[in-house]
Amino acid sequence: MKKRLFAFAFALMVLFSAVALGEISLTKRDIALNTGLDKNVSNILVLLQDGEKTDTMMLASINSRTGRSVMTRLDCALQVNVPEVGDVELGEVYMLGDQKSRGLLALRTANTLLNLNASTYVALDMERLPELVEAIGTLNMQLDEEEAAAMGTWSGINELSGDDVLTYVRLKLDSDDTTRSRGYDALMQMLYQGMHSGDLMGMLSLGTKLLSSLDTNLNPMTAMTLASAVQAGDDRRELVLPMQEHVTSESPLCADAQAMQQTLHKEIYE
Repeated sequence: MKKRLFAFAFALMVLFSAVALGEISLTKRDIALNTGLDKNVSNILVLLQDGEKTDTMMLASINSRTGRSVMTRLDCALQVNVPEVGDVELGEVYMLGDQKSRGLLALRTANTLLNLNASTYVALDMERLPELVEAIGTLNMQLDEEEAAAMGTWSGINELSGDDVLTYVRLKLDSDDTTRSRGYDALMQMLYQGMHSGDLMGMLSLGTKLLSSLDTNLNPMTAMTLASAVQAGDDRRELVLPMQEHVTSESPLCADAQAMQQTLHKEIYE
């Protein structure tokens, strides 16, 4: 009897260790696609990683027929269920997968949470931000007084170098709004400047460095097609989930998944 108990305990320890080390293994068939949704809308999961944690998680929803694009930021502190381990913060999910499954695990979690059909993901290591910024020169960021003081500069528009951008996105200030992500702000500004610079070589350099910096299953041709659809459309929206009315618990952060689904689907499909 003791031997059986010991063997059972040892098996549990091995299982826990494997999961803790990021050994959840998935295939494309496991990502919980909702196949009943409008095929004209592509949902792409975008993650900005800072070491073991996801700093920023976004869902880019692009309607190739109408050109409408919706960028939805998901609060990484939100509690979600990962069947292999139970409830964890959304920002911990990516690193629970093995090296080939991290993006797929994040996709499965997002699809289950929001009843979606996202099949592509893009994950960027925050440490690569400096070289991406250097591809377009500097990044123009609006700093408030507290941010400026923390970075030893002035409030207002600042031209940040690559290293400055990394410092900026990692700022943690007492007055921070929990619904805001500096990583999101910097990434959106970088893409905006890259697309509107008029510098073809700079755009190509940014695109080349960006692709080489990513963990992604997004086909470059598909990315170009979707980017063209966004450029052609003038209906661009932003959303943060969960909204306050979705929250059921502040600590830990929990939310009504069905209410979030209804809000998101109304925004991207109606």
